[in-house]
Amino acid sequence: MLKRILLLIAVITGCCSAVSGAETATSILDRASAKFKGEKSIQAAYTITTEGHKQSGTLTIAGDRFTIASPQISSWYDGKTQWTYSTQTGEVNITEPTPEELQQVNPFAIINSFRKLYKATLVKSPASEKVVRLTSVDPKNDIKSVVLTLNATTLYPTKIDLTMGNRRTVTIQVTSVKAGGQLPVSDFRFNPNKYPGIPVVDLR
Repeated sequence: MLKRILLLIAVITGCCSAVSGAETATSILDRASAKFKGEKSIQAAYTITTEGHKQSGTLTIAGDRFTIASPQISSWYDGKTQWTYSTQTGEVNITEPTPEELQQVNPFAIINSFRKLYKATLVKSPASEKVVRLTSVDPKNDIKSVVLTLNATTLYPTKIDLTMGNRRTVTIQVTSVKAGGQLPVSDFRFNPNKYPGIPVVDLR
């Protein structure tokens, strides 16, 4: 489960300005997605809480690519292929995840798929926040609902609450988000030279 949660982490960012009377949940998410796509890279620090257990890590995103780094799991995705190293198993697994599977790898990616897979509604919130609820319209989606809490000024995420199909809840507290520069594609691919002797299992 930990692997699925961690592989649930990457792509909500936003833009500024207060919400006007005509603004909707959809328009907020559209603007957030547009700003994210305009950044060369994004780095976020997070803490995941599920069933009383906490784990912290960092997520780096550049377009469709991302990396996840935590004490238990490291993951690299170059837009097609994903490498996941688990300290528990001591091996690297190679996969080619589907768009639906990427949501479980990277909850930030939900922002780009909400139109197809979720119904978005605004939730009443303090002036300092914008809260959007996403409810799955696909019964096969493991993520049944998502509550995104965004900073009202920047629309950067501060909290992501996930409700899974088994009713388990996952809370991702985003402690920082910052934009960065251009990153090489090699940053988003597993480098065996940094993990000598680690077995690699190709599951494609």
